[in-house]
Amino acid sequence: MNKPFFNLVALQFKEFFREPEIIFWAFVLPIVLSWILGVAIGSGGGSRGSIALIETADATKTYWSSWIEGVEGASAGDRRIDFRMLGREEAILAIKKGEISLFIEKVPGADSVRFFLDPRSEEAQMTYLAIERYLRESEGERRADSDVVPLNVQGTRYVGFLVPGLLAMDVMSSALWGIGWALIEIRIKKLLRRMAATPMHKSMFLASHFFTRLIVNTIEFVALFVFVHLYFGVGIQGSVGALIAVFIAGNMAFSGLSILMSSRTANPRVGNGLINAVTFPMTLLSGVFFSYHHLPEWAIPIVQKLPLTMLADSIRSIFNEGAGFAEIAVPAFMLASMGAVFFYAGMRIYKWY
Repeated sequence: MNKPFFNLVALQFKEFFREPEIIFWAFVLPIVLSWILGVAIGSGGGSRGSIALIETADATKTYWSSWIEGVEGASAGDRRIDFRMLGREEAILAIKKGEISLFIEKVPGADSVRFFLDPRSEEAQMTYLAIERYLRESEGERRADSDVVPLNVQGTRYVGFLVPGLLAMDVMSSALWGIGWALIEIRIKKLLRRMAATPMHKSMFLASHFFTRLIVNTIEFVALFVFVHLYFGVGIQGSVGALIAVFIAGNMAFSGLSILMSSRTANPRVGNGLINAVTFPMTLLSGVFFSYHHLPEWAIPIVQKLPLTMLADSIRSIFNEGAGFAEIAVPAFMLASMGAVFFYAGMRIYKWY
């Protein structure tokens, strides 16, 4: 028996369980997160697709109501279909926002329909196939490929939805890890006490981290945007000034949050758990990779209040919908206010030793 080895193992376990916070982040948090995500995402009883039906003089609500009754079987099984009646411009805007995956128009003068979708969107393809399969079975005929019309309008492609979310997520991750973890590491190395002993203002020390990270985030943001613009053709349809404003507000929100999270702990395991506890749920729920409009109705108002959701939605509206200062004023103000509150709270409880 290698007694020193087992003693070292026992020492590691004692060190691990000595901190109650570590037990929470290692065991309780994963269970809580799985429950929240399971209830929010899994309670819908399977995957869900949303479709807009275009109202025209030839296709009234009465026509579409009858049409929906004829394809009810497409909603059976694991994939449920939600139908909404919209105008064409409203439908395009809903696709840009991720509220629907495709829209359907009646062919003028004929008793057939056309599907408008991004052929590179897996969600749109799955929703289309669910309906098309039922139409083939019910009508006893194979529909022509010309019934599917690819959407090439900027913002209707999945990449147009994804890129603003990735840009927002990069701001969050860079601020939380670049500021929060850096401050925790400085405290671990006992350098904060030396900083506090100097004649500098403590708020200036923390503010310097924000401005440094703002410059780094700006470089990262521009580099990522240049790449997706050149490779995928993603551009900015709205106000560049509004984009700068909401970008700074988002940096303020997540920088303030990182200062608050790093205000007390000197334990790397706790710090790592804190940062993951913030980034993981927001990354999944805030509409970075998929639209949060597919979540249960009760969860959507909660998710919309998350800082990453507000930042991603604002950037997405500027990129895809041509939004300006008026459209992003409220979320930008809320993000900046969050940052100020978090910064003030962090300063009040900050541990400098």
